[in-house]
Amino acid sequence: MIKYRDTLLFQIHKQLEGWLAQEEPVSHEELYRFVHSLKGTAGTIGLHDLSELSQSLLEQLDKLEAKEWPTHEWSDFLRELITLCYEHRPEQEILLEDPTLPQESTYENQPLLLILDDDVTLLMYLKEYLEKQNWSVIATVYPHKALDYFHDLNPDCLILDLNIPETGGFQVMQTLSEKIKKQYVPTTIISIDCDRDTRMRAFRLGADDVMCKPLDLEELTVRLERQLGRKRWMDKILFIDELTGAFNRNSLTDTYQRLLSDSLRNSTPFSLAFMDIDHFKKVNDTHGHLVGDVVLSRFASFIKINSGKYDILFRYGGEEFLLLMPRTSGQDAKQRIKQLLVDFQALSFESAEGSFSLSFSAGVVQIEDGQKPLSHWIDAADTALYAAKNNGRCRVEMAKRNDDPDTRTVRLKVAIIDDDSLTRTLLADCARASLEGWIHTDIRTFHEGAAFFESSWHQGPEAYLVILDGIMPHMDGLDVLRLIRALPNSKQYTVLMLTGRSGEQDIARALQLGADDYMTKPFSIKELEARIKRLIKRMM
Repeated sequence: MIKYRDTLLFQIHKQLEGWLAQEEPVSHEELYRFVHSLKGTAGTIGLHDLSELSQSLLEQLDKLEAKEWPTHEWSDFLRELITLCYEHRPEQEILLEDPTLPQESTYENQPLLLILDDDVTLLMYLKEYLEKQNWSVIATVYPHKALDYFHDLNPDCLILDLNIPETGGFQVMQTLSEKIKKQYVPTTIISIDCDRDTRMRAFRLGADDVMCKPLDLEELTVRLERQLGRKRWMDKILFIDELTGAFNRNSLTDTYQRLLSDSLRNSTPFSLAFMDIDHFKKVNDTHGHLVGDVVLSRFASFIKINSGKYDILFRYGGEEFLLLMPRTSGQDAKQRIKQLLVDFQALSFESAEGSFSLSFSAGVVQIEDGQKPLSHWIDAADTALYAAKNNGRCRVEMAKRNDDPDTRTVRLKVAIIDDDSLTRTLLADCARASLEGWIHTDIRTFHEGAAFFESSWHQGPEAYLVILDGIMPHMDGLDVLRLIRALPNSKQYTVLMLTGRSGEQDIARALQLGADDYMTKPFSIKELEARIKRLIKRMM
């Protein structure tokens, strides 16, 4: 029976791929015949879920008038069928959760672990093992990338080996020690060298735990669970961002609701400003992360000292800050932020490379409907902020009423590069679902790497997320990754590599070539969506 199932799935795949490749629409009769045939065959060979779904689709087709079906319409109509076929695929590349089962936890809420180790085999093994514990893992062999990830992704836990070429683990600890202590990031050292002097030095630099190789992974898991539990508790009871002194997001919703209630009760205006320091990544790249931390701290202090009496500042993430401005109209808020911008530009910052000054961009919105959630107003202010950046930065923009999402400037380009047309379609849908209503994106699919590079689309000023299949004919994923990292605008690209479990050498090479993350097949759609969101938060 299995061989008949595999044959049917192959034929379905072949038919759908043929329709995707053709320019002409699919006729109503052709679509009906395909679904009708599938219903009978699937039921006969035991694929009852596929047969029942086909029956449901036939009933829908019976109610529709005959028409020509362009690609986007028939692919939407067959979307559930396409995903179900992937669920039954003999060598499935994507796992699909059973929608009838309760989803007790989401991938988005998983703790994020950052691992630095030059042993790629161990790195892969740890990543796979720890992700089975419902934790997200970012792994790298490069200390400089680990430092970037630490600052950009705000991991919940750091795991690092001491014996790292290029820069030793102690040097990484030394660089991060102040931030580890201030933000309470549990840190576990793993090393072959575990003598007393090594352990004492690690603890003095802020390590919470030291484990000797070879590792007992069950024990490692228990120790990490305890550390993450303490971090969750600390995060809940602390409302102040240790680095900047601004409030953190833990108290944002409650504070907003309190101020909103006051505004409605007293009939006073209420505004919100979303601020972002211009070219902050360049500060980190040029002057170092420690100077970047000084910039963040001084910016927050400056805003708190010079903003209105009732204004409350929150660090939203990275170099982004929210300023709640009660008793303030939108126009007054805009004028106040513009004056803050002028005064902030007059500040001077010092580093080993010399003095420099900075600006910021901001979006302002007046909260006019108390029924709409805080997320709506943050999104409106964020859209105005992006307009300010797109119009040259160093400016303040007011949110437009009834802003049409279709007219918003593209903030992110997403490229899906995979030689399988159905996989491309599914990955594009996954990316769209991850980013819809959050960031205005331009998502395009490419059947091979050459097609991606031949298009001028990849040469724009926007940030790019590339979801890349590791194994493709003609130009495989590693070749594409190598060419991306050779581009003059390489820093605009974040690359997520998809690879098979057996491709240890490919994974090692991908990490060495600068892949930002990888996922091994099979993987879950929900996990992929969460991974995309996490990477995008780092990029944007």
